[in-house]
Amino acid sequence: MNKKMDKKRFFKKIITLVAAGLIVGCAASPKPEPSRTALGKWHSQNINADGSKADWPGSAPQYKDSEIDTKIWISNNAEQLCLLAEVNDPGIARQLTQNGLILSMETGEKNAKPFSIQLKCHASFKLPDTLVVTYPFSSGPVTMSMTEARTTGIALGLTEAGRHTLIFEAVISLDAIFFDVPRIAGAVMNIALSAKSNSFAIKRRENLEGKKHDRPKGESPDQGSSDTSHGPGKPDDMKQTKASDDPFRAAVEITLAGPAK
Repeated sequence: MNKKMDKKRFFKKIITLVAAGLIVGCAASPKPEPSRTALGKWHSQNINADGSKADWPGSAPQYKDSEIDTKIWISNNAEQLCLLAEVNDPGIARQLTQNGLILSMETGEKNAKPFSIQLKCHASFKLPDTLVVTYPFSSGPVTMSMTEARTTGIALGLTEAGRHTLIFEAVISLDAIFFDVPRIAGAVMNIALSAKSNSFAIKRRENLEGKKHDRPKGESPDQGSSDTSHGPGKPDDMKQTKASDDPFRAAVEITLAGPAK
């Protein structure tokens, strides 16, 4: 009975936010396209979304890409799904913080949108004041404060650990992700962490490529061009990144865990 009442309160909070005029549009959420599969880990201890790895056991990540130096850990219990991402590539960390970060989860439920969180552009390794959430049962994205998000079961953490290492942490109620929460053990989800595309950077790259083709014969690359992206005046992290100009995206198909027997 208590669980039914809790869920009614949860839905009431979302309906109140939508009725207050927080709907910002009807754009569809990014749909994850899983690139690998993994098993989730059951956690019994409390995990706080504070941008720290201290609450997490020392298990292997469910997602690891050495080429872009990115790791993702995923765990769950009967009520929450937790995600920890560690991004050590300065170029990708810059994409996620400056362009914007998107966390998307698709459950495969019929007629349900993928649950997604979008953090608006911010230049530092700090959470913005607001976020944009798309629920599987909402008519469109909802903008809310971080405090409001916590009341609906969404807690986030973002910090810089060491030089240019980004730590992103999310603790999310399964009631927010699923329209109808299934039997947890064995449920399959597609989860993606990505950076929003930077249309200005894409346009600038196209212009620079056009200038290269138009360059008079015999002119060196440094003449008549403002492209100094690899010049000596740029900080080291601009040159050491392995990230391409394409938006970053890491995706995994995860099978949720059940309690240890």
